[in-house]
Parts: sequence; structure tokens; C-alpha cells
Amino acid sequence: MKRTGKLLRANQPTGSGRVVEYRLGRRRRLFQITTFCPNIIGPGPTNQYLIEDEALILVDTGIPTDVVKNFFYFWQNQPVPAHIEAMSDDYSEQELLSAINLTGHDVRDIDFIVLTHGHFDHYLLGRKLVKMSGAKVAAHVLDSGLITNKWSLMKVWMERRPLYRAMGMPLPENHINSQNRPRTEDIDLSLCVDHAITSEGPLRIGDFRSDTISVCHSAGHSPGGISLLVKKEEGTDMLMLCGDTLLYPITPHPDDLVAYLRALKKIKSLENITLVLPAHGEVIEKLQERLAFLEMHHKLRLQLTYEVCKEPRSIWQIATMPNYFDVPVDPAKFNPLAGHEALIHVELLQLAGGLHTSHVDGKVHYFQNSGEAFADVESRIQHIIDDENTTILLRR
Repeated sequence: MKRTGKLLRANQPTGSGRVVEYRLGRRRRLFQITTFCPNIIGPGPTNQYLIEDEALILVDTGIPTDVVKNFFYFWQNQPVPAHIEAMSDDYSEQELLSAINLTGHDVRDIDFIVLTHGHFDHYLLGRKLVKMSGAKVAAHVLDSGLITNKWSLMKVWMERRPLYRAMGMPLPENHINSQNRPRTEDIDLSLCVDHAITSEGPLRIGDFRSDTISVCHSAGHSPGGISLLVKKEEGTDMLMLCGDTLLYPITPHPDDLVAYLRALKKIKSLENITLVLPAHGEVIEKLQERLAFLEMHHKLRLQLTYEVCKEPRSIWQIATMPNYFDVPVDPAKFNPLAGHEALIHVELLQLAGGLHTSHVDGKVHYFQNSGEAFADVESRIQHIIDDENTTILLRR
């Protein structure tokens, strides 16, 4: 299996449009297809994967460009950039459809759509694809409730708005819909899931069972995140389609840091993974090296979070420190990704007894460290990660 794959089509100026072929043997191929997604939603263009198995399987779908233009910028109170406004409403859809044709298939050939996790940029284009192909959709049961709820973004917003206030993060302003953009509650952000993935091992979708694709539950980025392990026709080498659990060169944003660090530990034990294909960004050739980097990244962020709380700090004060987040964060602007990144590190430090709430000023919570050496706190954190049985009741 060539690690670089065969380039069938290069990226366009949008950073999307690329098609790469990976041979799994004489009869089977896997294709990476990159489609447009702006970085306001996630880490930019999304990677979808078309797998030739006993059935034709599409892994993830990307997001419709019209939804990006008509909703996501408006929801975050940002103007749509002129070059994105000028795109056709079906830009990402046409990228995907033309890529499928380039592989020698037609969208109507797709039997199943398997979702690596329940985030909009990975499943929303599935609404159109299902109508075209009649493909059945499968997702992990722990993410299916989010995927099938047409008000899922509103649900997340209502659940997290009190958290954002407690962090000290400025909330987005309420404003009149001067651009005639749809209201949040008027946009259907759901996709019907036909089959729930409930176990690891061989991929099973209804009566279909794959002998060459297996499921690895890898929670942390989302509760129902999965990776797919794809075997070659000969030998023991496998490709890993990891969704957003592992990314390169950027670092993923966990939803639950305890679950995420446990997932990294679990993936470490997997054997014969020769290439990792993520849902954003570049291919990962050195899996163990990337896992070690991500573990160290979060260890250093936990240490920084602990040390800056020598004096009481709010989560938003932590999130907006120079060089804390992946990109500069404006303290005056709503940024849920940056706020949540600081929150999950504070939560784990609290769980390990390294941080406590020092006081609440208005609705904003402030945290202070225990004053002990970070190495002692780190030891307790490692115990939490390693021993799931004794900490399970602490995780709600």
C-alpha cells in the first residue's frame, strides 16, 4: 500500500477538491475526497472516504455550502466573506459528486454512509446524498441522538449558554435578521440514522457484515466517535479512518478530556496501523509519534492551566491568554471552541483535586490551584485516566 496514495485531482484555491486513491489490493480501493468547509465551523475542509468493500461505503459526507452561507456565519454574528458568498450553493456537493464519478462510481452506487461522529461538518450533506442514492446511514448510538435532532444546535446552545456565562465569555449579541437569514430554530440540522453502531469489531449495518472493516469506539471528541480499521487484501496492514479523534497538523478539540485521553491510550495499543486518514488536514504516517505529541500537548496545557491559577482565574481569562489556544483569541468576542478548550482542562484538574472554585463574582466562576507541586496533581490525573473502574461514577 503506497503511503502517499495516487493523486487523481489536486486541491483548488478553496483548499478542497482533492481526490487521492489508496489501493487495498488488486480488487479493492479506498479514496480520500476533500470538500469545502470554512474554518468558522471547524478546522477547514473535510475529508470523506469511499471504500470498495462487498458494499460501497462512504465515510462522512461533508457539509452543504448553502447551509454554511445561510446559517453558520450569521449564527456567530460574522459577515460572510465575499469569496464564500460568491460560491454556488451546491459547491461542496458538486465537489463530492464529481469526485465520486472520478473514482469510477456514481452516487447511486453507494450502499451505506457511515458517520465517524455527530458534528455538522461531517454529516449534513448526507441529507442530499440519501435522496440521490437511497443509501442507509449508520452512526454510533451515542451520537445518533444529536444527528437525528433537527434542533440539535439549539439544544447545545441552550445547554451551554449558562456555562459560557459562568466562564466569563461574552455571548453573541442578539440582532435583527437584516440579511433575511433563517433563524436557528427554523433550520433542520438533522439526518435520519437507519442503523445504530453499538459495538466494536466487524462493521455491521443491518444484515451486512464486513470482513475487512472493523469499528473502534474512540470517544472524547464526541461521545459516539468511532474509527474504522480497514484491512488490506493480503497481510496484516491496516488503514485507520479516525474522524476528528486524531488530526495533523492541528490538534483536535475534545468534548471530554478524560474520555479523549483514554481513547489515545486505547489507540496506542492497536497494531499494524500503517497509515491514519483523518477527517481534516493531512495524513498521519507516524501514529505512535502523533499520539505521544497529543498526550504531551494536553499535559502541558493542564500544567499551564494549573500554574496560572495560583491566583484566581476565570475560564475565559485562561482561554484568552497569549498562546493558550491554537490561534489568538479576542477577549471581546464569543469563541466557544476556545472557551470549551479551557473548560475541559479545568474540569480534569478539579476532578483530580488540583483546582477548586475560589469565588463567584456575579455569574462568573473563578478557580484557584491547591498550591501543591503539579507533579502530584499529574499523578492523580494519570490514575483517573488509567483506572476507569474506580472513577466511572465521577463522570456523571
